[in-house]
Amino acid sequence: MINKNRFFILSLIVFICLNQVNAQNEKLQIIDQAFKNKKELYFSFAFQSKKQLEQFAQIISIDKVEDQKVFAYASRDDFNAFLNTATAYQILEHPNSHFTANMFAPSLKKTYAWDQYLSYEDYVDLMYEFAENHPSICQVFSIGESVEGREILVAKISDHIDVSEAEPQFLYSGQIHGDELVTSILMLRLIDYLTSNYGSDAQVNKLINEIEIWINPLANPDGLYAGGNHTVNGATRFNANGVDINRNFPDPEDGDHPDGKAWQTETLAFIKFAEDHHFTMSANTHAGVEVVNYPWDTWSRLAADDNWWQLVAHEYADLAQANSPDAYMEGWDDGITNGYAWYSVAGGRQDYMNYFHQCREVTIEQSIAKFLSSDKLPALWEYNKQAMLNYLEQVLYGFRGKITDAETGDPIQAKIEIEGHDFDHSFVTSTEQGNYFRPIKSGTYSLRFSADNYDTKTISNQIIADYDTKTIDVQLQKTSTAIDESIASSIGIVNPIVNHRLIIRSP
Repeated sequence: MINKNRFFILSLIVFICLNQVNAQNEKLQIIDQAFKNKKELYFSFAFQSKKQLEQFAQIISIDKVEDQKVFAYASRDDFNAFLNTATAYQILEHPNSHFTANMFAPSLKKTYAWDQYLSYEDYVDLMYEFAENHPSICQVFSIGESVEGREILVAKISDHIDVSEAEPQFLYSGQIHGDELVTSILMLRLIDYLTSNYGSDAQVNKLINEIEIWINPLANPDGLYAGGNHTVNGATRFNANGVDINRNFPDPEDGDHPDGKAWQTETLAFIKFAEDHHFTMSANTHAGVEVVNYPWDTWSRLAADDNWWQLVAHEYADLAQANSPDAYMEGWDDGITNGYAWYSVAGGRQDYMNYFHQCREVTIEQSIAKFLSSDKLPALWEYNKQAMLNYLEQVLYGFRGKITDAETGDPIQAKIEIEGHDFDHSFVTSTEQGNYFRPIKSGTYSLRFSADNYDTKTISNQIIADYDTKTIDVQLQKTSTAIDESIASSIGIVNPIVNHRLIIRSP
């Protein structure tokens, strides 16, 4: 009897193991078939609840959500994890299917008319030509390289190009998703418009004279040129490692690696770039839908400046609507949406910039078609041109000023908070030169200024209007302990136990 029981248990174990092996082999066959001749998979599925949607967002890259249907991308590993959820799905044609790009051919057409797509070499050449043709207001830098060694380029535009002025810094960035073709073209055209119209257009003069402007047209060159440097055909959302860069940033809620993947070279390049600068505002442009998406993406609570976000988002959408045919950018709340209310994103650049760098970044979706016929590119520019310029101009409004030492006049790097208003890192900080810039909705506010070794100072009941600028310069007094420490340092008294300057406390 005992032997029969042992035989039965052994047979059951073998049966279970064989079933598991067969199931795993079947899943591998499904994955192999799904990824046949594909670098990434595009598919859709239905979801039942917001919580379920958040769970899906942790294992795949959601492209958009319409009604109760998700459209998403996945690498092989991502899709393997998705299959474990036993969710019914439908494989779709990749957005790059059946698209044949009209590529710019310098040998046939001497000048670029913005109605063709660019090879990688022509893109790089055009970027450096901006600097060569307008050296007094434009410089171009490489902030790093992609996985496959392509340059990640940024253009700096300013009236005093070699000087770090007491001006707000603004960043526009495009095509962090490589298959959203239109965004890099619009960014390139914005550089061209600004540099070409400086000196003759009042708004352009104001922007370049009063703002340090940075524009990164192409954040994911490997995705755009997945089909080779000569063409944008076959462009992919992911980078060369099959990673969605816009899910690869540190996240306020989900930590350093919310996607479970190592930081990519493109991500690290941008993190360093953000750390080396002091951006007041920025925008990350996309395609696939038409809407202005404002913070937060990662959690449901609204941002401290939610009313300001709605103001600037509606201004963008309203201007885009006014300069386009009916139905352009009119969905959601008349062209705008809170990110989380649409669908949750962890590891996005928008929340990274807002939370970790106190930079007001928005996500602008500029075209339903990712692979737009190139003859429609000039019209798309006209839809968005004024909206892009006015969003850029918003960085000039709000509170600003300079924070200095009351005794020496030296600049101070300080923290500026709006009392009873700021939370989730919505405060701002001053630059090394002591300058601060705080965009905000109209109202009456009390501003608190604080810095290490200085007494905190509050300026109360300051009234600001929309589209207004109010300068509040502040002098901070050193704390008594900081003064005593300075005196101790000057006479050479050192505390040998703690190995720093001895603080002589006041009676």
